[in-house]
Amino acid sequence: MENGKGLFDVIELEIAVFMRRAEAVRLARLNGRDLDRSAYLLLRYLERNGPVGIKYLADDLQLDISTASRQIAALEAKGLVERTTDPQDARISMLRIADEVPALLAEVRRNREQFYAELLKEWPEEDCRAFGELLRKFNRTAEQYQKKRGK
Repeated sequence: MENGKGLFDVIELEIAVFMRRAEAVRLARLNGRDLDRSAYLLLRYLERNGPVGIKYLADDLQLDISTASRQIAALEAKGLVERTTDPQDARISMLRIADEVPALLAEVRRNREQFYAELLKEWPEEDCRAFGELLRKFNRTAEQYQKKRGK
């Protein structure tokens, strides 16, 4: 490995640097129509999975229920998430995205895709595909690892 570093030392450092740089570059490009990482992921989840209860959402996203509740409350305050009643149990609140959210998510997604296209324009298409597949594999592995460990 480079500079005598071990395999996992390089991975650990590069992931830390990747997270810092990706967020710093993203923030530098903000044009007023963006969402922070947690809001974006929660809204994408609700868009994809339809109305769900907070406990289900927290469990599926491997979040502490208090963290999920706090993040959802912030999205509700912005009018991006709405609560409805579960038709099968009126005691349960279901979370759903507000009507304007799909258009907002589409715009944010386009902006993010354009950013990465610009950032990686010098990379061959094959490298971009491989990088995407490896990131997907890494995220699935991390998700399964967390599920096995019980969060």
